Amino acid sequence: MTTAVADVKAGTVRATVEIAAPPAAVFRALTDPQELETWWGHPEMYRTHDYQIDLRVGGKWSAKATGGGQESVVRGEYLAVDPPRVLETSWDQFRRTIVRYTLEAIPSGTRLTVFHRGFAGEEDCKNHADGWERVLEWLTGYLARIKKAAV
Repeated sequence: MTTAVADVKAGTVRATVEIAAPPAAVFRALTDPQELETWWGHPEMYRTHDYQIDLRVGGKWSAKATGGGQESVVRGEYLAVDPPRVLETSWDQFRRTIVRYTLEAIPSGTRLTVFHRGFAGEEDCKNHADGWERVLEWLTGYLARIKKAAV
């Protein structure tokens, strides 16, 4: 089950999910361009593509998102890279925010916690909480399909 909570006063979102996959597989799904293109997005909403990733502290990343006849670009910089435990990046689209992924090994796989900070408005913060729930459900579904295909 995915939970995402917005703290609108602090301008933060904390989302958590338990995934039946080891931390290394989850980390790879968050950092490999081909894997990201496979799972991040939904045909009825938007799809991400054309990832450019320099996975190191100070390295840049970018991706395009296409949906509803529109295309946008999101980009950022890696601030912490500690596979398979921590990934932190800036998210520079409309304003600079920071996303920190923490991966914890648990008996059933991985507990992934996303802490996204830097939101200026209440509505933006709430919308991102909803968005993170969707994104983590897409990630969980993708990793479940990969596991099932391997059996």
